Parts: sequence; C-alpha cells; structure tokens
Amino acid sequence: MNAAEKMLIEALIPELQGLGFVWLKGREMFVRQRSGGFDCFLWTSHSTHTEGGRLELTPILGVRHDTVENLVNRLNLVHGVENQRFTTTVDRGLGYFPLVDGRNYVQYIRLASAEDDLKLAEKNFSELLKNEGDSFFKEFSSLLECSRGLNQPIAAKTHPLCNNFPRRAYYGVACAAIAEPHRVGMLLSQYKDYAAQVLPAQIGRIEARLDELTSIAGTSIGTS
Repeated sequence: MNAAEKMLIEALIPELQGLGFVWLKGREMFVRQRSGGFDCFLWTSHSTHTEGGRLELTPILGVRHDTVENLVNRLNLVHGVENQRFTTTVDRGLGYFPLVDGRNYVQYIRLASAEDDLKLAEKNFSELLKNEGDSFFKEFSSLLECSRGLNQPIAAKTHPLCNNFPRRAYYGVACAAIAEPHRVGMLLSQYKDYAAQVLPAQIGRIEARLDELTSIAGTSIGTS
C-alpha cells in the first residue's frame, strides 16, 4: 500500500465510522460487524503509466455469513484459521461488475493532481457505501438472496458474486443447503454437469468436494 492509499484511508476512517465500518490494518479493508457475519469494503490497486502515471483503485464489496463459511471452510480452500475468519460468502468487484450499468467505479489518482484526485476518491467511495453499496449489503444480508444470486446462472465461469468457478459452486450449494435445501439435489447435478464440460481434468476433485460439502451441511443442519 503506497502513500496515496494511506492518505485516502485516513480520510475515509471518520467518514465510514459513521456507517459502522472499522479499518482493519492487518487485512487492509473496512469491516462492519453484524449478527452472524460482516460487511466489508476494500479495493485493489494498480499503477500505470497512463496520464504521466496514475494509480487505479477498484472497489470491492463483500458480505460474510458465518454459517456458510463454517461449511465451506471445512473444504480447506483457504488455509489457516485466521485467513478463514475473513472469507466472504459473496463479493463483487466493481471494475468488471458495476452495480449500475455503465458506471465506472474505478478511482484514478494521478501523480500530477494527486491531492484533488484523493478528495474525489474519498467522496466517491463514501457515496458508494451510502447508496448502491448499502443496497448491496442489505440484499445479501439474506442467505436466501445469496443462494439465489450465486446459483443463477449455473453455467458461468465468471460471475459477479463469486468470480471463480468451481468455488462459486461450493458457495452456491452451501447457501442453498441452509436457505432452500429443496434445491440442493438439482444444483449438485447441474454443477457437476457443467464442471465436466468446462473443467474435465478437475471433475473428480470437484465432485468429491461437492459431495463432502453436502454431507457436512446435512450433519450441521441436522444437529442445529
């Protein structure tokens, strides 16, 4: 993280505290705790030579449901208990998947006008979290909406809520196991069929993980 980003964070901390977010330095993200999980806001940064040199900041929104993470993390897709504490059930990178069609959420910090650009980035990020970002967090505070969102469509290697396949399949099935268990059998079949088409070399491992996940989910739900 460079000096410009640190200045932006210092400016955002009091703004976002009013929305319930706390800056976690060790994780380089803003987190808002809520019952059963958290909301988070962070960005990726990329330096380019465009316009004489500029930093491009791409915001990411995420929502965590502990009940889902407790299932998916049993697959050990993410190593280390501390890292698993910060996995998210859904996340959306607004560079490729804007919340409003046609809107560019990427912030540009140019060397030639860094002070003004930082003020604009602070304003835009604050407004994002107060407006469409807030709507995103509210929508996906529902496990049912997470299940519906992650599992539509099935046949997609890129996806706005979890831009990774087959990880999305694991999260989609885990959410469904909790929020709409009647769909699990159908989802398993559809995900396995799709995985066989697009990742034939990995199909054995994917099927094994899906079966393990549903077994874990059935046990967890049955004893809850």
